[in-house]
Amino acid sequence: MSGLTLAEFGGRPLTAGTDRVVVLGAGVMGPGIALVFAEHGFDVDLCETRPAALEQGLATQADALQLKAELGLTPADSVASIRARVHGHTDSDVPLRGARLVIEAVTENADVKRAVYARVQQLAPADTVVWSNTSTMNVFELAEPVLRARLLVAHWFAPPHILPLVEVVGEPDTQPGLVDQTLALLRALGKTPVRLEKFVPGFLINRLLRALGREAFFLMDQGVVTAENLDAAVRTSLAPRMQILGLLQRYDFTGLNLSLRHLGDPAMADAPVDLNPQALSDRVTRGDLGVTTGKGFYDYAGRTPLALQRERDVRLWQVLSQLGDLVTDPKPL
Repeated sequence: MSGLTLAEFGGRPLTAGTDRVVVLGAGVMGPGIALVFAEHGFDVDLCETRPAALEQGLATQADALQLKAELGLTPADSVASIRARVHGHTDSDVPLRGARLVIEAVTENADVKRAVYARVQQLAPADTVVWSNTSTMNVFELAEPVLRARLLVAHWFAPPHILPLVEVVGEPDTQPGLVDQTLALLRALGKTPVRLEKFVPGFLINRLLRALGREAFFLMDQGVVTAENLDAAVRTSLAPRMQILGLLQRYDFTGLNLSLRHLGDPAMADAPVDLNPQALSDRVTRGDLGVTTGKGFYDYAGRTPLALQRERDVRLWQVLSQLGDLVTDPKPL
């Protein structure tokens, strides 16, 4: 796809094929975000400080694009031209000088992000818009006022080239209209942006996952259920129902009076807040960190992270391909 133009973005039109996008960070998120823009006709500069990390990010991106072609989601004859629009760099200085949009996807470290914003302010044009892909942090506290007016959070979800959601939030000093323009651009990229009315650490989904995780680890620590059976329960109840009803509309179907009674049921005492649950901390102590180490809650022996990622992505594409407007226009019933 090419020729995407947004009538106004940060004060003037944004046009694919003319305006460049710079993605800072080639780790878990950056390559997938860069791929989305490249698929829509933008030249993208993917920047990483470590050559090995850049090489790995580009390889992961190439495999993700090849998988789309294999699944018939991208024309095979467009793969080469899409890949050619992504330019890898181990120095961001030159790309920043020509950037219309900078997407910060570096590590969740305040000092690192602060240094990145200072560099962007120094080198990028004065009207360059900056998105942070932070998953939890108040990045507005890390940038100088002159940059803060054109900085906002646009938090994508892994894998970003597949999952539609992007959480978007600005602050009172954000340039008027910029959040709305960001929402419009994300929709044009095929994403489903959700606007937050104000900043809160962790935004929406990570806060909900944090609450679910605390309860899940409590159930495991208490010997109530195994990881396998807990996941089976979620896959066959919460997951499909939430796709249709979300979280809050489910309460409407249950009945708000019954829901209120359930919340006040003394037999359903909340689990104590435990920020170091044994089910999690024991695995970390052993070095079983998940897919990257070959073992976490499950044993991935004999399968590489890239092979596991491919299997995950195939299944995600299969699910999303069946959902239609439940993803593209997720309205309540």
